[in-house]
Amino acid sequence: MKRTADNRDVPTGNIRKTKKSVTNIDFRLRSVALRRILAALGVILFVAFCVYQIAVYTGSRTTLKTQTALARTITKNITANGIVVREEQLLPSSVGAGTLVPRVENGGKVSSGDPVATVFTAASDAQKLLELDAVESDIAYYENIAGLSAANIYENKDSYNQNISRSLFSLLECIDGNQLGELPSKVSELSLNVTKKQIAVGSRVDVSDTLQTLYARREGLRSGISSGMVIRADRAGYYVSAADGYENVAEYSGVLSATPEEVGKMLNASPESVPAATGKLITQFNWYYLCTVSKADTDAVKVGDRFDIVFSGYADGPVSMYLAAKNESGDQVALVFRSNLMNAGLASLRMEEAKITLESYSGYAIDPSALRHRKEDDVWGVYVQLGSLVKFRKVSIIYQDESVAISEPVPDDGYLRLYDEIILKGVDLRDDKILT
Repeated sequence: MKRTADNRDVPTGNIRKTKKSVTNIDFRLRSVALRRILAALGVILFVAFCVYQIAVYTGSRTTLKTQTALARTITKNITANGIVVREEQLLPSSVGAGTLVPRVENGGKVSSGDPVATVFTAASDAQKLLELDAVESDIAYYENIAGLSAANIYENKDSYNQNISRSLFSLLECIDGNQLGELPSKVSELSLNVTKKQIAVGSRVDVSDTLQTLYARREGLRSGISSGMVIRADRAGYYVSAADGYENVAEYSGVLSATPEEVGKMLNASPESVPAATGKLITQFNWYYLCTVSKADTDAVKVGDRFDIVFSGYADGPVSMYLAAKNESGDQVALVFRSNLMNAGLASLRMEEAKITLESYSGYAIDPSALRHRKEDDVWGVYVQLGSLVKFRKVSIIYQDESVAISEPVPDDGYLRLYDEIILKGVDLRDDKILT
């Protein structure tokens, strides 16, 4: 204990202060931490900026995804069942049983009085006549070669390579188009042009022995064939060697007014019994295809428009036909198509399923994602890559769905051109931008 001046005793040792202490904030230390946080944030922003610039640079240079502008046609088709109507006349069937040999190809044009068929009582005679036809064709071919003059050919030899090329391409088109009936004539034409070239370059082509053999064969066939009954056309038209029983299923003169109900009756009709005929004549140039379809599918179809029609029973490709009539009844419409084209395949058509091309759009195919709207002049277009330059090309869209847009060709430098490289994906695209 320690005594004070006023004689009071007080304890010795540490003195505890009863007044609460006050804590001071160390602003200096906390400002250092803050600076570190701000510095780290600045580094992050700088890195992000650099990454963005690299993305812009590399995106414009190396990750461009392009599409070549190529020509394409988009079609809208409908499928229908229909019937072919012609003006047809059965030839008189005054002959008895026998074998008929047509003297005219199906669909071939004839005049009044022309022989169209020969009927034989013996099938062997019919076969000999067919052989005689083949021999006559061979004789004509080799006589043509024998009559060629090397001097005359030499004067025009520069054109023979072109003739060979043309006949070869014609043969290939015939094969590609499944025009099998024309193959023999195309092969013969190519063979003849090759032979002419051989003669032109000095090769010796001697067909005299071949001709003598063919002449002898012809005489033997002629003497061995008994005379048959010749059938002649009694008026002009197109000859067809067989009837199918539907020749009178519709009145030809009233075909343009046929209703959907009448077309349905034609399609459900049974063929008539046809006698052992010698064929028939198609006596009018125009023939028609009638079908019934939904009205909703043909609202935009107009009379007088031309359509491409693919028939199930015709192998030579689409047939171009005009819509001659469109007759509505309720939600159905009867379409009457007209054509004056005739050949062996078309002459045999009757009950046919057909694919009718209602609409066709041709132009440059574009992925819809590539389309861009330029606001300053309110036009649509695409960006294309021209070497290391980006250019904006205007487009004229005539068709678009979720997968493709079709731009019609426009003869203007500012519009999309064939084989342009359309940019589908890129960063910071603009007109006249340089890709470095």
